[in-house]
Amino acid sequence: MARAASIFHADPPTIASEDSDALARQRKIATEREAAEAARRAALADRPRLLARFEALLDVAQRYAALRERQARDFTLGWPLLRRCALRLGEGLAEDGAIDDPADVFFLKRAELGEHEDLRKAVAERKGRWERQRRLAAPLALGDPPRAIRSLVHGAAEAARTRPVPSDALLVGEPASPGLVSGAVRIVHGPEDFRGFRAGEVLVARLTAPAWTPLFGRAAAVVTDGGTLAAHASLVAREYGIPAVVGAGDATSRLRDGQAVTVDGGAGTVELGH
Repeated sequence: MARAASIFHADPPTIASEDSDALARQRKIATEREAAEAARRAALADRPRLLARFEALLDVAQRYAALRERQARDFTLGWPLLRRCALRLGEGLAEDGAIDDPADVFFLKRAELGEHEDLRKAVAERKGRWERQRRLAAPLALGDPPRAIRSLVHGAAEAARTRPVPSDALLVGEPASPGLVSGAVRIVHGPEDFRGFRAGEVLVARLTAPAWTPLFGRAAAVVTDGGTLAAHASLVAREYGIPAVVGAGDATSRLRDGQAVTVDGGAGTVELGH
């Protein structure tokens, strides 16, 4: 549902006001959504077959958007335990002198875990390759999807664009959640960066996951390298009523912490300055 864009320069609020501000935005969006649904139903009241189709599509969209987030959360619940198990194996290898650090176990293959030979050279090579590759901008898609899929995804993004893309935009992505906001960039690579995120900053990340959701209540806007209109960042940004641009490609490498930017969630763009 489209909503009127608002432009503001967010000063960091107090922690006590963060939750109430986010809750107020959510209530406002819920009210607008319910009003929009009622207006659509009223407009289709004399077209029962079309109204039935509208209700069916709305039910699917609302039901499966929630299920998508739940399955992502459930799939990752076991990761902390699995990580501890792997580190315990790494501790054994480190005690035997096969690796230097228990965390080096993450650069080993399963067949190597039972070996007691020196694995430090293999670890160093793989760690070096990983360090080089993690600095590269990830592709927005793997492989070449069928033309029909590309057309559908592109068409959905263009249909969601409520304003034209400025010719001088620094970054152009998909307009995931409308609104126009200025703020300072904060690049977040993972949970280890959560503590440094301040209220009113623009959250910039490669992707977000369910564990990142609390940051959305504090963020002025969200920009991600990857994602689509149905990605976690898109869904949660719309729920919190903050602008979002996803699929921007290389936002995390082109932007820097503290940089002033304006995020236009309606146009799907990021521009420098306020």
